[in-house]
Amino acid sequence: MLVFFPTPYPDELVYSIIGRYKKWSGEPNHRNMLQHIFGDKHISASVDLPSKIGGLVERLPITSQITVEQLIMEHTLFPFYSAFLPAGQADAVFRSMVEGIGNEIYSRLGIMGSSVRRNKLIRYCKECLSRDIEIYGESYWHRMHQIPGLDVCVEHGIHLLDSEIHIHGENKYKFIAADEWNSPLNCVAKETQSSDIVKYQLLSDSAKMLLRNRYPNRAFDWFEQFYWNKLKELGYSSVLGHKVDQDRLYVDFISYFGEEFLERLQSGIHTKNNWLKQLTRKHQRTFHPLRHLLFLQFLNSTPDDMFLYNDFYKPFGNGPWQCLNPAADHYERYVINEVALTVKDRIAIGTYHCSCGFVYTLRAGEDVKKIRVKQFGLTWVEECKRLVDSGMSVKAIGRRLGVSVQTIKKYLDKADGREEVELQLVGEIQRNEDRVEWVAMQKKYPFLSRTELRELNPTLFNRLYRSDRQWLELESPSKVSKRVTPKPRVNWEKRDQELLEKIKRAVVAIQAKEGKPKQISKSSIGHEIDHKSLVDKHLDKLPLTEAYLKLVVETNEQYRWRRITWAIEELKRDGRKFSKWDLLRKAGVRPENVDLKMIEAKLNSKDHLRGTLTWYLSSDK
Repeated sequence: MLVFFPTPYPDELVYSIIGRYKKWSGEPNHRNMLQHIFGDKHISASVDLPSKIGGLVERLPITSQITVEQLIMEHTLFPFYSAFLPAGQADAVFRSMVEGIGNEIYSRLGIMGSSVRRNKLIRYCKECLSRDIEIYGESYWHRMHQIPGLDVCVEHGIHLLDSEIHIHGENKYKFIAADEWNSPLNCVAKETQSSDIVKYQLLSDSAKMLLRNRYPNRAFDWFEQFYWNKLKELGYSSVLGHKVDQDRLYVDFISYFGEEFLERLQSGIHTKNNWLKQLTRKHQRTFHPLRHLLFLQFLNSTPDDMFLYNDFYKPFGNGPWQCLNPAADHYERYVINEVALTVKDRIAIGTYHCSCGFVYTLRAGEDVKKIRVKQFGLTWVEECKRLVDSGMSVKAIGRRLGVSVQTIKKYLDKADGREEVELQLVGEIQRNEDRVEWVAMQKKYPFLSRTELRELNPTLFNRLYRSDRQWLELESPSKVSKRVTPKPRVNWEKRDQELLEKIKRAVVAIQAKEGKPKQISKSSIGHEIDHKSLVDKHLDKLPLTEAYLKLVVETNEQYRWRRITWAIEELKRDGRKFSKWDLLRKAGVRPENVDLKMIEAKLNSKDHLRGTLTWYLSSDK
């Protein structure tokens, strides 16, 4: 049993607590310390997800109040990585952290196969560490600073700094506390652009929710349902199905975050089968929590919204709903308990049936003043008859019952009884709606013939043909006008020449943009010229454009090379030596994706960059 053990600081890693224990105990041998703490000298010093926590707690001083659950939930990244896992999988990870093997933890969380890579070095915010020293008399490693992708301390608006402590490799069995040597406070931290700080702030707030709240673990279906319902609310998905408008979602997602920001968070979506497409389709797999948080932010939602969500998509909200029958004694009261949902032109339409017989429809998002009455009902008809018998003027009756004077006059004069009044009124409403819809179809499809319009909506045509044939004949396209109005033809040869010139200018514009280079891709070119569909879908008709695109569109390797060239020029401009890590970090290139020796050889072969690395590149840190 240990004689003492440090009291954990707020948001401190278990790794850091043990590092402080080693510093205070004066134990020079790391393996001996592991034996004392865990009863096993072969425990790996995991920064984010340590194992054998149970063995540690068993050896704490008898007066200690620290529990296994406290250490795992408040001082590791388990709450972050396990939040989006089903309960059984999360429980298995928890047990592995209590008593299992470290490798099991990462494989069960899906971290090993994720394209969001773990940090290579422990990170810190120099302002946070300065405050820690002022309050506690020493610094420590913070949990929030180790989340991949969250490269900024939003509290201080500065980028996190890399310490000298490697997370993998040489420090496998070493728990190292933060100090002035491995996390110096005199380093210059890059300030974050104001346009990015808001994005980082929202992501950090969501990450803190995952770390501080013990949300119930949900099945994969729970997250799918939440995302689909949010996409429906925002118009990205069909109301009654799960078909997502991926093209529009892609454009809006890029527009919201920006390609550079997404690449910085290792979450670009430029590939065909990218993570965003997979996340919005039916699946039974894990996604990195960072990507869930990105998508939640785009949907204007938080983890609270997701994990505590218990509703299905309801475009008309929760009932009961109002009866809008002016003749009923419950007018405008919330007495309708059910609404029937249908879809027309991808818009949800609710049909409301009241017990008084009044039936009306309303489109999702429309004001209740725009209802369409489908059936007045017996209560309305009886009130209409009573008002007529009372001697009230037709104009006053119209105002009282919410219909036009013409409607009251036309059908009460003809009616022999209440049922006929009802049928005539309903028929008139239906006929007017049909006329509006037929005219709207012709405006939408001005080059279609009457026969072609009929094929688009045969039910509507047949209804008009039976009950309103004279109007239909007058308001339908004539055969003569149809023949003399040819459909416009596209001159693809001319368009090819015009588009080629636009794309050439776009490529020059992309290359000339200030800041970190943007990849020359079909997507970026299409966005630059505002003709994404042409660049994506009509290249078979644009041979000159297609050939030029094949020439200028960059592969990932070419894009990395251009970023490295840009980074060298930027670092040279600073007038100081830089290491290869500085170069790669500036370029945003992962070490495993580049051969530095090859870069040096290529750069030194160019006259304008000759000697760049030999003169400016300092020895590796």
